[in-house]
This record gives sequence, structure tokens and C-alpha cells, in this order.
Amino acid sequence: MKNTVLAILAVTACLRLYAQDTIVLRPVEVSASAVHAAETSMERKVDTTVVQRMSTAPLSQILIEQSPVFIKTYGPGGTATASFRGTTASHTLVLWNGFQLNAPTLGQVDFSTIPVFMTDELSLKWGSATSTQSGGLGGVVSIDNDVKFGKGLMLNLKQSVGSFSTIGSYVTTGYSWKHILFRIKAYRSSSENDFEYYNNALIPHQRMKQKNASFLDFGFMPEVKAMFGHSVLTAVSWNQWNDRNHPQIMANVANANTEEYTKSDFSRNFIAYKYFWNDGSISLKSGLFHESQDYHLNSFTISGQPVTTIVSDNEALMTHQIAELTQRIVNSWKVNVKIQWDMDRVTSDNYSDIKRRDIFSSYASVNGDLFGGLSFQATIRNDIVDGASSGFFPTATLNYRFRSLEGLSATAGYSHNYRLPSLNDLYWYPGGNESLKAEDGKTLDVSVRFEKKNDKMTINLNLGAYYSLVDDWIQWVPTVYRFWVPENVSEVRARGIEVHVKGFYNFRSVTFGISGNYIYSKTTNDDRQLIYIPLHHGNLSASAMWKRWSLNYTFEATGERKTSNNDDEFFAFKLNPYYLHHLNIGKEIGKFNVNIIIHNLTNEDYQAVLWRAMPGICFEAVIEFKL
Repeated sequence: MKNTVLAILAVTACLRLYAQDTIVLRPVEVSASAVHAAETSMERKVDTTVVQRMSTAPLSQILIEQSPVFIKTYGPGGTATASFRGTTASHTLVLWNGFQLNAPTLGQVDFSTIPVFMTDELSLKWGSATSTQSGGLGGVVSIDNDVKFGKGLMLNLKQSVGSFSTIGSYVTTGYSWKHILFRIKAYRSSSENDFEYYNNALIPHQRMKQKNASFLDFGFMPEVKAMFGHSVLTAVSWNQWNDRNHPQIMANVANANTEEYTKSDFSRNFIAYKYFWNDGSISLKSGLFHESQDYHLNSFTISGQPVTTIVSDNEALMTHQIAELTQRIVNSWKVNVKIQWDMDRVTSDNYSDIKRRDIFSSYASVNGDLFGGLSFQATIRNDIVDGASSGFFPTATLNYRFRSLEGLSATAGYSHNYRLPSLNDLYWYPGGNESLKAEDGKTLDVSVRFEKKNDKMTINLNLGAYYSLVDDWIQWVPTVYRFWVPENVSEVRARGIEVHVKGFYNFRSVTFGISGNYIYSKTTNDDRQLIYIPLHHGNLSASAMWKRWSLNYTFEATGERKTSNNDDEFFAFKLNPYYLHHLNIGKEIGKFNVNIIIHNLTNEDYQAVLWRAMPGICFEAVIEFKL
């Protein structure tokens, strides 16, 4: 780590010398550069007003209601993982300010542990837009922090109270001068999570309360940013603690002599330096992440004697070093070059010894306009994993803007990506398989987009289709020895259709908004749909704003899902589809904003995961004070 810091300081010093020898002919404004059309065709940003409105929710909830990503959730306070374009949780790459959050052990992210409050911007990427890093065979979820200069005093207080003794407190404070700023975010969220549900796993069926499901999450994030000359220096530290009890499955609630819980914490820290000039920029980032997770499962006899005790302690240290150059070369053409070194070091009770993985990545892209409304982007990446090359992975994207039909464009793309086995896949005892190959994925994308704007209306329609082929798909399978092992199964095909609509309409003093997604995802191995991947799912949000009043309605639909790969298994059946409605009514009163939220408005009885209870109708009140 010491050598890394010295290297970064040395490069920074060289940049300063470079800046002293360079004559800047015109003033430079430090801001985000305009994004090329070919780059945005495979990306979508969630509206920042939605991010602010849903800041007291976990990231899983905003993805469920506002994105095409399917979230497999175990209920409030339970694990929530993503299925992007019909793939599994391990195929969804999650980035925080450009740093990977996927755990090196499981290779995935629990979105229920990420509060929307801790982020300012949320965006999704797929196809060729995922090429900057490996792992995102399905897609990429990016969360970013962005504080503007010159905003003065920042103070935002939120207090939420909800059903099942759910309480959340959130504070943002700081000061933003012209060239320097400081901000800190802190929160605490807890719940008894003891909702009533209908248990159809017992005979006779009955209504009962969920037990041993309470959770407590809290954390804080200080940020410092300074601008000097044509440079920006940023430092951020995200620290969080999660303490969660795990309830029994619905079929096993009679076993009251069991306790199961997880305690976890992390500290994610980075420093970034960026230097701008007229036609480009160079940035350096250094990150140091530490995460720990302690899992406990204890079962007792009626007299209190221990029967089974399972303890799994895991500790991970990750370092990330990134250097990136962007330069316009001629006309609209730009190049981007990035090199990255990631190191994972894990200590686990379930490994024979300490495991380490080093990945050195190099990436390059070029994009620009060809002719007649046609633009092009190409990328290539190579990773060296523990001294061995993983190969070269190219992408190519064509985007055509129809000149005769204003606002209409079409995109076609090809991407090649891969995912390394997680450390659990390789080294878990018992069951790890050190001979596993990396998953290799190739994807074809086509989409048509229409956008129209005028003084009263904005509408955006996007229709897309994709086809993915993943070789050496990793899947855990049971053995005769009563434990599971991961294997590279035959190729898996994922194909689907995506529809996205977004629009606003101003009628006198009322602003109406609509946003929706529909996704058809067919992911098969040997012509059989993979478990927990619905063929159909979607969401629709409608809003109205009048003076200081706001009304938001959200509908989410999830289709039928298989729960077993073995159709002959006695308990192999399908989970029924479910349809949920949510309502949010808000009113601004001076510097205060009051929101009343109703979840599951129709009191739908459903299961997102087999034998995991889900709450019926529930309520939340949020009071916000903002300067």
C-alpha cells in the first residue's frame, strides 16, 4: 500500500510539472463533458428527483420500482440481489464512483444494505457500456456521489416512521464554497419487522407474526472536494454497520429454538485527483476497502442445550488503483485509456488459508461521428489475473440518428465480457472447485429510440432486444456427499425484449409525469428457464405536481418463477405472479416537506422467494427539513 501511495504522489507531482509547462490558450470550465450519442444508447440514468424522494429506502426498492432490473428479495431487512437481463446476481456489476462493490467471496452485492440516502446519482449500463470492467455479463449498476461547488450551507434532515416499529433518521450537512466543499451524511435505520402474514406452508393455513426479523443499520460518509487551477481533488469515506436477524422460513416457524443472525461492517475509502485541459482530462484514483461479516446459526433443545452451532467469520481487504486518460483527437473523435490494479485479500473460516487475487486491467476506447448521422464506438480490454492473461475482450457499437425523422435513432452493438469465479466458488470448504473456468459471455443488442421535446411536453420511448450466449456458466449442484459444489455447466442463452417509456406534460399549473419498464427475459439451459428468473416483469410510475402538492403512484408486476431445476422433484413448483401498488402523497410547507407513503396498497399476499414471508399493506411517514 505504501508503494502505491508513493506512486500516486509521484504521478501527481509530474502532472503539476506538466501543468506548469503548458500554456492554456482559453479558460477551462471544470464540468462533465458532453456524452456522445453512441455512449448513451446503452445507458440510463434514474431521475435525481426520484433518488431524492426515495432516499429513505434501500437501493433494492428504487431498482424494483424504477428500473428494468429484477430484484430477488427475501423481504424487508433480508437479502436482495439483482438479475439484470435474465442473468444471476453474480453477473450484475455494482460500481461506486468507479470502484467495484461486488464482494470477492460471493461475487455479488446485497442491495438491501445500500441506502439510497448515501448516493446522489444512480445509473444503469448494459451491452457495450459495461466494457470498462469485467464481470457485468448482465449489466452494471453505478452509484455516484456528486456535490456541486458554490452552493453555500447544506442542511437536510429527514425523519421517517413506519409500520412494524420502523424508524429512520437521516442528516446531511456541510458547506460548499466556490473552490472547496465539505459534506457529511449520517443515518440510522431500524425495525422490529414483525409484520403479519398468511402462512400457507403450514396445515392448516394460518395468519401469524414474523419473528426474529429485526434489523439495525447505521453509517456515515464524510466527503471533501477542492478545486485548484484546472484540478479537482476528492476524498470520500463510506462507513457502515449492519446487524440483522434472519427469520425462519414459513415451513419451519414451529422450530422456535433457533437463532440466526449476521453482523457486518465495512469502510470504503478513496482519494481521486483529476486534471482538465481544453480537450481532455487525466484522473488518478486510489481506494482502500475493508469489509467483515460474521454469520451465526445456533439451534437448541427445549431445555436450552446446544444442538447445532455454525459460525462463519469473513474478512476482506481490497485495494483499487485506477489511472484514466480522455482526449479529443480530431473533430468529434475521442479516445479513452484506462489502467487498473485490483487486489483482493480474504480471510475466512471456510477457506483453508488466506486467499489473494490480483487483477491488472488495461482498457482503451475510441468513439466519434462517421458520416450522415452515423456514430461509432469500439473498446478493447485485457485482464491479467494472478500473472496470467484472461484474453482480449472487444465491443463495438453503431448509433444512427435519422435526419428525416427528428428525435429517432437506432443502435446496434456487440460486446464480449467474462466473469471470474468468486473466491467462494474456488475455495469454499467443503465444495470449492479450484478447476473452474471463467464464464465467457457474448451479447448482441439492437434498440430504437424516439425522443421529442417542446415547451409543454417531453417524451422518450425506447424499444430494445438482446441475445446473450454465456459459455462455462457456473452453477452450484448437489452431490451424493450432501454438500453442493460449483461446476461449469453447458452454455446458457439469455434473450429478451425491453421497453422503456418516460414523459412529462405541463398542463396549466399541473405537471404530469410517467415512467415505465417492461422486460421479457428468457434465460435457458437445455431449453429450461433458470430458477427465479421471471419471463415477464415490469413497473410503471405516474406522478402529478400542483403548486406545493405531489402525488406519485407506482405499480410493479412480477411474473411466474420456477423454484427448482428438477421438474420431477416433489416440491418443485412455480411461485405465482404478483402485482403491487404503492402511493406517495407529499406537501411542501415552508422549508419542510411531508410525505405519506403506502406500500402494497391492495394488501397483496405473495412470496418473492419460496417460503419467505412478505408484508401486506404498510405505511411510512417522512418529514424533511431542507435549507
